Amino acid sequence: MKIILATDFSKENQMLVPYALDLLKSTGGTIVLFHAYMDHFDVTDAKTAAEESMKQSMAFLTEEIAKQGLDNIEITPKLMDGYPEQQLLHLTREIQPDLVLMGTRGRGRKGFLEGSMSKSLMSKSPVPLLSIHEEYKYKPNNEVLFVTNFDKNDAMAIARVFSILKPYRLHVHVINFIMDGEPSRAARQMKDLEETLKYMNLNGELCFKLVYNSSPKDGMKAYCVENNISLAAFIPHRRHFYDIFFRDKVTKNDFFDLHIPLLTFQK
Repeated sequence: MKIILATDFSKENQMLVPYALDLLKSTGGTIVLFHAYMDHFDVTDAKTAAEESMKQSMAFLTEEIAKQGLDNIEITPKLMDGYPEQQLLHLTREIQPDLVLMGTRGRGRKGFLEGSMSKSLMSKSPVPLLSIHEEYKYKPNNEVLFVTNFDKNDAMAIARVFSILKPYRLHVHVINFIMDGEPSRAARQMKDLEETLKYMNLNGELCFKLVYNSSPKDGMKAYCVENNISLAAFIPHRRHFYDIFFRDKVTKNDFFDLHIPLLTFQK
């Protein structure tokens, strides 16, 4: 397995390391430690500063790997000159990793790993993207939320969650929010989804629930707290997907406001 770990060299960004090691410890693989700097204006020697920070980050990551006795994980540094989003996409297309792992500072926070950048990358990355909020305290990704609106691709999307997070003993909560309309129709659709997934031999547990709430945003937050959810997974579509399919139910910003790890992937 190959993971791109995108770093801005901040102390907060070190919270990505446990996730990278968890995903690789059983199978081994490579961590490509990525950072992009912009050295166009010669105000400071950005390249020299980035090279020094990369050495320190490599040393930290090497030490964490040694602490766990993981001799099956390699680290490759990758410094690139240019805009971070563009360079990360370029590298992703070039080396085709299994996953991109990055931090986010949330909405309204500026910087290399600001929330708007990670949201943009969600819709553009050709490989799965796992983004971790900088204030999130690490815990294993066992309890996973998947919000469904009964899209035809949901079954395959859920299967990919199990594939990407296979080192964990997963319990995936497949939920649909009901505000109005016909609950019996939602119940039938949920049953159909459950039947489809039953024959996919997924290595983990699934539960299926219809959640009645006049405010799905508040309902999702409450559900995550009550069920100790440690990660939310969804497909971020272009062209205002959530406006079209979820309407007033759940938006991408609502997922970001959960401040938990977010796993996104293309169809």
